[in-house]
Order: sequence, then C-alpha cells, then structure tokens
Amino acid sequence: MTFRTKPPIHYISPTPTEIRGAAEAVKLKKWSPDFVADLANVAAGGEVLPSHQWRHLVEPTAGKRDRDGDYFYRDETRDGHYTRDAEKALAMRQKYSNPKILNMAVQTHENVCRFLRTVDFTGVPGDSPLQKAVSLLKIMSERDGWRGGAEGDPLPIFAEGDAQDEAETLNDLLDDIESLDDLETQLLEEDDAEKGAGSGHGRMQKTVRLAQEMLSGKEIWLQVSRHLDKLARMRTAKRVKVFPDIEGEDVRHRPIESFSEMHRLPQTEWALPRSLRNYRIATRAAHVRERVKREEKQQLLYMMIDCSGSMDSGQRIYKAGGVLFNRLKAVVAGDAQIFVRFFDSRLFEEHHADTPAAAKGLMQRFQKQNFSGGGTNIAKCARETLARIDEIQKEGSLTRPELVIVTDGEDNVSSLKQEDFGQTRMHAFVVERSNAELVQLARSTGGVGIEKL
Repeated sequence: MTFRTKPPIHYISPTPTEIRGAAEAVKLKKWSPDFVADLANVAAGGEVLPSHQWRHLVEPTAGKRDRDGDYFYRDETRDGHYTRDAEKALAMRQKYSNPKILNMAVQTHENVCRFLRTVDFTGVPGDSPLQKAVSLLKIMSERDGWRGGAEGDPLPIFAEGDAQDEAETLNDLLDDIESLDDLETQLLEEDDAEKGAGSGHGRMQKTVRLAQEMLSGKEIWLQVSRHLDKLARMRTAKRVKVFPDIEGEDVRHRPIESFSEMHRLPQTEWALPRSLRNYRIATRAAHVRERVKREEKQQLLYMMIDCSGSMDSGQRIYKAGGVLFNRLKAVVAGDAQIFVRFFDSRLFEEHHADTPAAAKGLMQRFQKQNFSGGGTNIAKCARETLARIDEIQKEGSLTRPELVIVTDGEDNVSSLKQEDFGQTRMHAFVVERSNAELVQLARSTGGVGIEKL
C-alpha cells in the first residue's frame, strides 16, 4: 500500500480495514492510509526508502487510490473523474499531468520521508505498531495546521513546512509528556482521565489528552513551574510537631532522660547485664518508648494574580498560569492550602483550594478568567491581602504564610515596606516587564523576585 517504507521481515503492513479500525478506535476523523502504513512500518523497526527507489512511481502518477478504491484523474478539460481502472488513470495522468504539480508531489513525498526518519516512537503509546501509528497521527491532528490528512491529501506540514523540525517538535512534546510527574499529571488531566488507564488503549487516550493540554499553551505552564521547582526559596512543606501524649496513636523511641523512666525500657535493654544496662541509662545510650501525638499544619499560600488588560498579551497569561500551577502542586501533595485573588486596581473574589480536586478546579477557573481589567494598584491590593493573611493566621490551622504576586504592572510600590510583611514571605514575578522596586521588596522578605519572566 505504501512505497516510501519497507517493513521488517517479521512484520506485515496493516491493511486498509485494519487501519480504519485502529483510526476509529482513537476517534481519528481523517487519515491517509499510506501515511499510517508508513508510520506502522517505521514503528515496527522498518526502513525508510531513499527517493531513487520510489521516485519513478511518483512522477508518472502523482496520485494514489482513495479509501473507496478509486483513482482520480483529470481530462483535457481539466474536469475531475474517478475510475477503478488503474491503467486508464495512469494514461490520463501521464497525458495531462502538470510538471509543476509532479515536482511538488515528489517534494511532498521527500518531506514525508524526512519526517519518518526523524520521528521517535519511544514515548508513543500503543501495544502494536499500528496503534502507535494512529496514536501519533491523533496527537499530530490536535496541533493547529497539522490535521490528520485525508485520502489523497498530504498533511500541510509535508507540503509547506519543515518536516524534520516538525518531527523534532513532536519528539519534544512526547518527551515532556513522558517526564510528567504525578502532581503535574493530576493537575493537567481531566476528571475522568484515569478511566481505563491500565490498558494500552487507556494509556493511548491519556497521552492524547495530555498532548491536547500541552498543545493548548500549557507547555509554558510546565516550563515555568519546573524552573520554580529549582529555586530553594520556592519550596513548600507542612510543619509537623510531635509531643508526648498518653492517648496518642503513634509510638516513638527517644533517649532515656533518667532512671525514673526505666519502666519504659524495651525488653532488649532488660536482657542486658545490670551493670551494662545502668551504664547505658547513665550515658543516655538506652532508648525508651512513649506514646506521642502528631500535629501537622499545612503551609498558607496566598496568591495575587494581575487581571488587567495588559496581561492578555504575549505569553503573560500562560506564564502567570505556570506560577499558579507550581503553587497548586503543593496543594495536590497535601503540603499547603492556597487562596487566590485576581486584582487590578482592586481585589476580586477570593478562591480557596485545600484538596487536589479543588486545586484542579482553581486551575480551570484561571483559564476562564477575563483579563480585561483596568490599571493596577499593587501596593493597595497587597496591604488588603496582608490583612486577610493575618485573619487566616489567627485561626491557627495554617503556618508559614507566603504571598505570591504575579503582575506586569510597573506602578510604584515604595509605600510598601519590609516590616509590613511581618512573618510573611513574599515572592514577586513580573511577567515580560520590569519592576525593580517590587522585585527588591520580595527579596528583602526572604522570597524570590524575578523580572521579565
């Protein structure tokens, strides 16, 4: 069915019926059987043939059988016709073919071959070469301008773009998906994404879904979030305190403090000679068992996100999303709770996330946010937020407050002083612009300050 690739001796290229079934299984609406067969052959370990082995097949025909088994040709009036007679179609094409079109066809096939030589199937899901082929084509179809390619029609990337670069872009996308950790995956996946994840088909659907998310601009979220992961001051953790409690459910071992605690010694200590046991007690080398109670407090994260109209330009919204994505991972991990408010010259409604489900909901809420507000007033909004943080702190359930400000605002914040923040650490991220004063203030509180994010 294809002349551009040769399958390995242990593999038989898929038939049109097999291709149709596999394509429909992943809900691929359009596909070129020849291209799917090429992908399957390469996924199976086959060979991409050099152009001199197939060029003579392309030049006299510049066409192929469609899904219904018909050949397309044009007559002397340039009207289009279909026939099942291959010899007739070939004769008409040779007689009325356009040399320019033939050259374009050869170039398109060469681009396909470049793509096939570059693409890496390592991270492509599927239990068979055919499944891998349709999975890859499904992922390609999700990107603007790629589409799936109908019968007889080349993919636009092969007719117009640099096929090798496109293959490398696809490889990078699959590498990003393969490298997602559990926290990142939970935030990116849809609510029903785990259904069927144990099967090969389920993994295929999961990878396609994640590719859809990444291609919608969320790869920038990932890039920003992973950059912040490298910064020690951005690390989050819940505080754990352990104290003695006779009704505690946990037991710990600690050095003995005095002979009065001998009744707590384990049996292994009592088995020792008295002199050695007494020596170990005197030197506090012996350990005793005691019941304890654990008290855990999650970290308090508060985030202000600029929603002024200027944020809706360039990649600013995506970069702001990357900072939010990074903080929400701490919520999914159970280490923190987060409160988020959008702002311009005033603060808007407060949103709270304390569970993985709420974190995902907040990420979805961010995507629906209208970034068309007025000018910013960072200092005023920050003061109101600090007052709100104090209120939450007084409730006593959260600890180590942290304020994150994401803005492209360049307004003056000189009225804000380090002492205004008390024990609250502030991080400032100025997206695609500069605000040295805000960045320096963040650093003075022990936080991270980044300009031109």
